[in-house]
Amino acid sequence: DPSIWPFVAGLAIMLLTATLVWWARVEDQRSLSGPLLGASAAITLFSVAGWAYEDGRMRQKAREQEEHARQGARRTQVITFATAEGQLDTAVGEGGVIDAIQNAHDDLRAAPGFEDLRINVSSAEEGPSQVIVETTWSTAEDLAAFEETERAILDLISQHGDEVVAGSPQTFDMQVVRDTKDTTVRFSMGAAVSLFGALLVGGFAVGAGLNLFASEASGGEGGGFVPVELGPFVDTITIKASDFDYTEVTLPPGVEFTMTLDNQDDSVAHNIIFYQGDVAALDEPVLEGCISGCEDDGTAVRTELATGIIQHTFTFTTPPPGRYAFWCDVHPDTMIGMLIIEEGAPLPGEAPAADEPVEGEGEGETEGETAEAETEG
Repeated sequence: DPSIWPFVAGLAIMLLTATLVWWARVEDQRSLSGPLLGASAAITLFSVAGWAYEDGRMRQKAREQEEHARQGARRTQVITFATAEGQLDTAVGEGGVIDAIQNAHDDLRAAPGFEDLRINVSSAEEGPSQVIVETTWSTAEDLAAFEETERAILDLISQHGDEVVAGSPQTFDMQVVRDTKDTTVRFSMGAAVSLFGALLVGGFAVGAGLNLFASEASGGEGGGFVPVELGPFVDTITIKASDFDYTEVTLPPGVEFTMTLDNQDDSVAHNIIFYQGDVAALDEPVLEGCISGCEDDGTAVRTELATGIIQHTFTFTTPPPGRYAFWCDVHPDTMIGMLIIEEGAPLPGEAPAADEPVEGEGEGETEGETAEAETEG
């Protein structure tokens, strides 16, 4: 018979693959993805074990049926009865006699030697409708044992006297002389279909996970990974894989500077906060001086916490010379940097002034001129 376990195993493998990708790609969320990964692994093992158990049970049942078939002739019990005029819909509906017989199928399947249940209805527009219930058993002993220990079909029929014509039930116990049905084929086909579905779902999940890994390794573009050399800071700090690309930024004091925070982490929230000293901590004061684009349009130099992919541009007045730490609220242990304010530092992207002497150049010329004068003297 078809089994639900291969489908459950396929879903479990899909969950396991998704959590594995999550655990591998997002390091700062491993406190959540780690336990989920362990739980999905346990579910996968449980579903595989359940699948193996049911497969073994069904194989054992198929062997028992074959053994019964070799030991003696199979038996078929045919029960016929008539439903009263106008009662066929009630008999077929929920709680009716035919519905009760259908619901007894699970009990029958668990009985030793049971092979098949068939219900045939000959509906009549006028008068009673005929119903034929056929059960097939491996041996007469199996049928007799079931009727002695379990609720038989006749018991179910007798409980619906208002639907069944009185005196109409008849029972025939017959020997099967010829039957082309093979019970093992039914089991094999069901298992094959279930296995195919499980492999399809599981294979799709594994393929999707490999694609995610490949996309991450190639930087989201086709081809292999090409490392990019980080140039001088201009005006943008980019976040990727929960990391600032620039962790040290140097600016001159007392200037209006426009900076952009580019969050390239899809579905991951980040922000940036500048502090008034070289220590970043929740109890430290936040740097003031924001002109526009900061959180809640305030003066604190900090951006709103937002999920990527997104960009935030803000303008602030650089503070007096010193060192000012910055970090991300959500990832304070890994995303941290330093803003350095120096007198005479050029704005990013600008070259030093042409008339500024290079350090040591003037002194060298003076010493040379003095030495030359002494020689001439």
